[in-house]
Amino acid sequence: MDQTISDATLGKQRLSKLIMELLWWLVTGIVAWIITQPFWAPFADTEFVVELALFVVVLMTVARYVFLLKYTFLAHFQAMKFILIFISLPLMFWAIQEFFEFRDFYETQSEGMVAGAGYFKSGLSFSERYAILQRLLPLYTFFAWGAIFTVIAMPFRLLVSYWRVYNKTGTV
Repeated sequence: MDQTISDATLGKQRLSKLIMELLWWLVTGIVAWIITQPFWAPFADTEFVVELALFVVVLMTVARYVFLLKYTFLAHFQAMKFILIFISLPLMFWAIQEFFEFRDFYETQSEGMVAGAGYFKSGLSFSERYAILQRLLPLYTFFAWGAIFTVIAMPFRLLVSYWRVYNKTGTV
């Protein structure tokens, strides 16, 4: 009798964690859309806007796993923790590389905007392109560095959680 009750409770917990995970992904998508929405129209080449959206998604998702791991579906999913530990290293290198590519692009644009005019839709003046980049720079920098720092912290947090669950200490 007690085993049946605990199985039903465990099933409800898993369902609620799955629903919360889906809800968080929905919120993350909405936030990424809100942040990147002003930049879709002026850019002809949307490479940096897509990267900004990815940085928003990585920051929000990984930060949630680092700080709220106990409340996610990953809490006792040991195999996925192990996989994410090893995925974090290439993800960190990708994020750093993309951030410095954006910085190079920004610096070449600040020098005269002749070389990168193809990134913008035609009809934008130099001052309009400069204003767009001035709005994009702090957002891109914040979300890129936030994503980089959380991706650096994630394998350590997952390793501690893996160890705690493996040794059945009662915490995640």
